[in-house]
Amino acid sequence: MLIRWRSLVLITFTFLALPLIPAQPVEDPRHTSFLFDGFNGTNLILETDASVIGSKSVLALTNRSHANHSHEFLLGRALYSIPVQMKSNETISSFSTTFVFSIVPPPSNAGGNGIAFFMTPHTSSMDAQPSQYLGLLNLTTNGQAYNHLFAVEFDTIMNVEFNDPDGNHVGVDVNNLVSVQTETAGYWNGEEFHELNLRSGRNIQAWIDYDHLQSRLDVTMTVVGLPRPQKPLISLQIDLHNVLQEKMYVGFSAATGLFMEDHYVLAWSFTTQGTAPPLDVSCLRSFANMYTEPLSRGFTVGVTVASLVLFLLAIAAAVFLKRVIKRETIEEWEEEYWPHRFTYKELSIATSRFRDENVLGYGGFGMVYKGVLPSSGQEVAVKCITTEFTEGMKGFVAEISSMGRLRHRNLVQLRGWCRRHTQLFIVYDYMPNGSLDKLIFGNPTTVLPWHRRYAILKGVAAGLLYLHEQWEKRVVHRDIKSSNVLLDSELNGRLGDFGLARLYDHAENPETTHVVGTLGYIAPELIQTGKATPSSDVFSFGVLLLEVACGRNPVDSLEDSERMILAEWAWELYTEGRLLEASDPKLAGKGGYDVGEMEKVLKLGLLCSHPEPESRLGMRHVCQILDGEAPIPYGW
Repeated sequence: MLIRWRSLVLITFTFLALPLIPAQPVEDPRHTSFLFDGFNGTNLILETDASVIGSKSVLALTNRSHANHSHEFLLGRALYSIPVQMKSNETISSFSTTFVFSIVPPPSNAGGNGIAFFMTPHTSSMDAQPSQYLGLLNLTTNGQAYNHLFAVEFDTIMNVEFNDPDGNHVGVDVNNLVSVQTETAGYWNGEEFHELNLRSGRNIQAWIDYDHLQSRLDVTMTVVGLPRPQKPLISLQIDLHNVLQEKMYVGFSAATGLFMEDHYVLAWSFTTQGTAPPLDVSCLRSFANMYTEPLSRGFTVGVTVASLVLFLLAIAAAVFLKRVIKRETIEEWEEEYWPHRFTYKELSIATSRFRDENVLGYGGFGMVYKGVLPSSGQEVAVKCITTEFTEGMKGFVAEISSMGRLRHRNLVQLRGWCRRHTQLFIVYDYMPNGSLDKLIFGNPTTVLPWHRRYAILKGVAAGLLYLHEQWEKRVVHRDIKSSNVLLDSELNGRLGDFGLARLYDHAENPETTHVVGTLGYIAPELIQTGKATPSSDVFSFGVLLLEVACGRNPVDSLEDSERMILAEWAWELYTEGRLLEASDPKLAGKGGYDVGEMEKVLKLGLLCSHPEPESRLGMRHVCQILDGEAPIPYGW
């Protein structure tokens, strides 16, 4: 049973390692020490999009000029060509490294995803993915102890599924992209903290030092040219003995996703003995948009005249665009869905021109803003779909408009949509109490009592039954999780975020589609076949039952291996007759819980998240059990 939870197979990209000129032998095989004050391609193993720009002596992990299309994801890795001896007679080595890197966003400043220093026993990418996986892991390998991966990430995108704190942070990763510790990127000057924008294009120097005797890891960073801060950004007690193997390769990985940015390494040193050799940073290439040379008078006049011409052209363009916006065109096919259509101007006014202060968070496919409709004063949530629709817009709008007819007290009501050229916006009811996960995990300011949790689960189950069986078409949600359960003003649970839903007639077979969803909630058969069904929704709902009852994320890298995967841990306790020990300890201070209800929810969670689809219950049966109209199946 437990093995089945780990049998998630995902076919992904395979990247080939391309070794270049081998490194020269080191004098002492027990220790490794090297220094790159610039790069010429020697002593490196380059993978996929990584290259050395010889004219600039720079290691380019990703470079937008290598992309065949503007939306192509890039991934680049570079390793020191000789493995480093990290263990001798089961004693782990200390290590110290320092490097200078630069992350250069496009002119729009909409870049992603980041760069990482990492250590691995493998020279190949092992099917690692770009985007949020940073070229380190993939959906299947993320969180697995067999990776023997240690990394320090410099991440420029906030990924909710990895518990990222923001879109500008540094994290320590051990076999998992859910970091052991994260901090906003920056440096300390005495007791004063200075945030450092990773995507500024400036040269940034980082130091990573591990002391095996004290099991302490320090990560320090600052802008090149400033002295090394005395206080590290991250200082962490961590034992890497079980992570690092006898021989490890060291290097860098970087990746892009929907948004591109360039990732460069300009200098690097590493040692397993003492402190990393210092870098000569005086003559490094700069990628920042800074022009410090004095400008000639002729150049200044030319720029002034050009600026005036551009200013006049901008005024003319603004007048033209204003006229175009006022007569926003609606194509003939859109008339069919007009009752649910908003104009872009309405949504822009509602969200104060999509100001950052109105950001509620990130949902499937895009950012979500709070807004107030100018026509009615109604509070709404507006999701901006980041994917641009060059084709398929009509079909997607038809699907969204169709879902606008869904009516159930436990579903977040979809109010309408808006099309602006190739972009799409979806409008939902605003839920003032946010998402369920904020009141369940970590150390919330308000702990949700058991009777509230039980009522919310009953409501979500009723909403899911409506989607599966009670509407005119069957809806497979495909992304059921605690962050998609939203709470209204009376703390009623409502299932939201239909961005991944797929509709199909009751008599039809589900289409085979791309595997989408959130790690920890995806049914095993969905990964193997790509076919989303009501049963795969039931699996996700089972995981939701467990996390609400236990107060834990479905996958938690901070736990030991026996407790890391919530469902496996709950199964262990169940087989040992100790299932109630899985209940959320935070409930003890909120009046405890009803033992019968808790046992019912935990057993239902195990039943619904069973790895075999035929062993799961249907949502009608689940609702009957939660409502007390049917018992738990015999044998449980």
